Amino acid sequence: MNNNSTLKTITLLLATLTYSQLANATNGYFMSGYSIKSQGMGGVAIALPQDALVTATNPAGIVFVGNRIDLGLDYFKPDRTAQVVGNQYGGSFDANGRGSFLIPDFGVTKQVNDTIGVGLAIYANGGMNTTYTSQIPLFSGGQGSNAGVNLQQLFIAPSIAWKFTPQQSLGVSMIYAQQKFSATGLQAFDQSSPSYTNSLGNVTDKGSSISNGFGANIGWLAKLNDQWRIGLHYQTRIHGSFNEYSGLFADNGTFDIPANYGLGLSFEPTKKTVIALDIQRIEYGNSSSIANPLSNLTQLGNKLGSNGGPGFGWQSINTYKLGVAYQFLPSLTVRTGFNYNNQPIPNSQTFFNILAPGTVQKELSLGFTYNINKTIDFSGFYSHALNQTVYGSNSIPSGFGGGEANIRLSEDYYGLGIGMKY
Repeated sequence: MNNNSTLKTITLLLATLTYSQLANATNGYFMSGYSIKSQGMGGVAIALPQDALVTATNPAGIVFVGNRIDLGLDYFKPDRTAQVVGNQYGGSFDANGRGSFLIPDFGVTKQVNDTIGVGLAIYANGGMNTTYTSQIPLFSGGQGSNAGVNLQQLFIAPSIAWKFTPQQSLGVSMIYAQQKFSATGLQAFDQSSPSYTNSLGNVTDKGSSISNGFGANIGWLAKLNDQWRIGLHYQTRIHGSFNEYSGLFADNGTFDIPANYGLGLSFEPTKKTVIALDIQRIEYGNSSSIANPLSNLTQLGNKLGSNGGPGFGWQSINTYKLGVAYQFLPSLTVRTGFNYNNQPIPNSQTFFNILAPGTVQKELSLGFTYNINKTIDFSGFYSHALNQTVYGSNSIPSGFGGGEANIRLSEDYYGLGIGMKY
């Protein structure tokens, strides 16, 4: 774990994750899964530790995967558009100025003894990325740059797990989270008359703003018998703040990563087959800059950036992940999965979410693992998030000319990874 090549890999991965742009993911802006194997099964992992990236979901799984190093790379291609109708500045807008993204992940686990295991995971959430190919007049006021936002979230999670009985374990990860955000083309909200912000000059085109925060993820995993496992996890809210955008986000630029928690079950009906289910809750509704509705500005008069200022109007969601793995050959395992979540964006909140159309709700996935030998395996997956449009309803306030904003997103993921036992 301490050799130079491993350290160089981690350093390179950190640099790549920190400075590569990411785009919308399936469960709002959370990734559906955090490893190649997990993503091939719809994102399940709470009660199904398959690799060292289990740390990113349920750190209690560390003591069930042995000594491993796993490295993966996703190619992500979202397709997002917006339409404004019934407004003098109406039109169709293409957000695919940048259309593809590379998202790496890394995990390593080490068994200290028969009951204690440690691990490290480096992974990311795909944020609210749009790069519009033209100005959106309602946002730019006919001047300035094209509209777009980019949010990146990098997580570094050292973990420890304790197998306190032969069949049960507890685990905890201490999470360092770095967020990076930028916004362009919002000049219409960064003016003195009419005034929409409490901090002029801190709304748009400020370059990248960095936020650092800390949190924890706590997990439990139990093997009930030879066929059934059950797992639980809870990840705390992680505080964040973008000072350069204190006139955009509520509470003077605050942007917290919401808490999330879940229950997982896995079942092995035969020696060759595994079926797993995860049910997870993501508390978008408890983070002001994500959850506050636009009516906080238009009806309550709370300006952008103020305490109680408007946000994206997202709701907390439940996610449901179902995956199946089958050992087709001694050296080949195939996987499939389905991921579904509630719609985070209400019909009344589509106007601001032209910038962040995280609308998709259904994802289908296929995956495989080929064991090259007893220590090295090669895995891949493909997933498709089905096209989803949210049609606005009373979405553009009369003060902005009325009408409706309709937002649409679909996604394709491809991923390859290599794992090694040591």
